[in-house]
Amino acid sequence: MTRDGRLARGEKTREALLDAAMRIIAESGVAAATQRTVAASAGASLASTTYHFGTRAELLSATMQHAASIAVARISALRSEILEGRLSLVDTCLAYIDEQRSGASPTAAVTFELALAASREPRLRDHSRAFVESLSEVFAPFAPGPGGGLAIAQSFYGVLLMELAHGPESRSPDLERTVTAVFDAFGVTEAAARHTALHHASEAGVR
Repeated sequence: MTRDGRLARGEKTREALLDAAMRIIAESGVAAATQRTVAASAGASLASTTYHFGTRAELLSATMQHAASIAVARISALRSEILEGRLSLVDTCLAYIDEQRSGASPTAAVTFELALAASREPRLRDHSRAFVESLSEVFAPFAPGPGGGLAIAQSFYGVLLMELAHGPESRSPDLERTVTAVFDAFGVTEAAARHTALHHASEAGVR
């Protein structure tokens, strides 16, 4: 096997281990994600887990980064739908919440579990903060002032947490009203979101 082939195989194994760690954390919590259980779930050897991550703490840190990057990328993609005028702000947030509640993508559950673990595990704290900061940048275009993106991101994730606690079967009956109220509280209306979208489209046309 060539060096490039070995590198690609190693990266594929690393990705499989991170995906396995996410599944375990989403289903059973952080305590269940050991190097041994992650290796077994990924169909990999225990040695491969220690090779790629060294310690369990390093594995959890990498899993937090992995889950956060997936979550931010997905929310950023949905934001593009708003900025391009294809979805409303509230509908976009509801779509993301529905995705997370269905379990098709467990990134929210994983980031919640690891954020809580960060209160006891210092090595996770920087990654948890970085995730929230990245999320705040996604909401920043809709915020009426400095710091608004962070406040909206934290509030939205609080709503998402409570919706996950409600269970996977269906939306809580007041979810749409709650999401709307979050944005209203920060002065972000659908009209303001449309204005932001038009401004974004105008700037894109100039470029």
